[in-house]
Amino acid sequence: MTTRLSTRQMQMMVAIADAGSMSDAAVQLGLTQSALSHRLKEAERLLGAALFTRGQRRLNPTQAGRRLLHAARGVLAELERTEQDIQRLAVGIEEVVRLGVEACGGYHWLPGCLATFAASHPSIGVEVVPDVSLDPCRALRQGHVDLVLVAGSHPPTGFEAVSLRRDELRLVVPRGHALAQRDWASAEEVAAEPYVAYHTTPEKGREYEQLFSPAGVLPARVISAGVTDAVLALVRGGLGVSILPAWTLAPHLAQGELASVALTERGLYLNWYLVMRQGEAEASAARRLARTLDDLHGES
Repeated sequence: MTTRLSTRQMQMMVAIADAGSMSDAAVQLGLTQSALSHRLKEAERLLGAALFTRGQRRLNPTQAGRRLLHAARGVLAELERTEQDIQRLAVGIEEVVRLGVEACGGYHWLPGCLATFAASHPSIGVEVVPDVSLDPCRALRQGHVDLVLVAGSHPPTGFEAVSLRRDELRLVVPRGHALAQRDWASAEEVAAEPYVAYHTTPEKGREYEQLFSPAGVLPARVISAGVTDAVLALVRGGLGVSILPAWTLAPHLAQGELASVALTERGLYLNWYLVMRQGEAEASAARRLARTLDDLHGES
């Protein structure tokens, strides 16, 4: 079956929907506004349906426009992935393993790992997928990634997990904070401070389960920051405190603006796991990358 629309018209749909106006979309696409308007009219003529209506402040897709927009995003994303795959094949990359890392995970270990992996597996490329960090196991289950690095008190169920290393949860505060000189901080002391979190949903095996819930307290004020750099920027600026794994904190503490403190007299701990789908082939790219990461950063 021959399609009526071109990829340029699909790009037009996405640009107009994202920008909300013809003028901004035209700038984004490098077209004049009249050329973009002509492209939209031609698409509407070919399909026999209006694709956008004008609201008070922006152009809104019609029902037909929403259906086409959904398809256009999928087609363009798949085309981009295909082009990337072909480019990799052209330089000898035959397989790609897609790696997801949980939001609280750092990336300071990644360059050395990738260099070592590339030297021993030159035909396998690695793609870091950053937009799955809030729920990497779900992305793994849905096939968006092939290997994930997650932290928790127990490995996630329904997957194959390799225990990589044990880690400690640490309170992170500005260097001049009153708690910075303490040997350890209690749940009540942490809850009394504005708390900077990745998001407002408590994560299994982490501070809510290990620290706040057993003590029967919750932070009075929670600031959602989304990513590690934003969390630490807010802490550094004196807007609150946070709790992060020591492995993630290590390179940030070296800058001297932050301090970390143990949580409770006994400390709080968690494990890092490399997680794959069950039944992952022994020779798969994901398993080979997992072995390299385990060799470089795992604890024997």
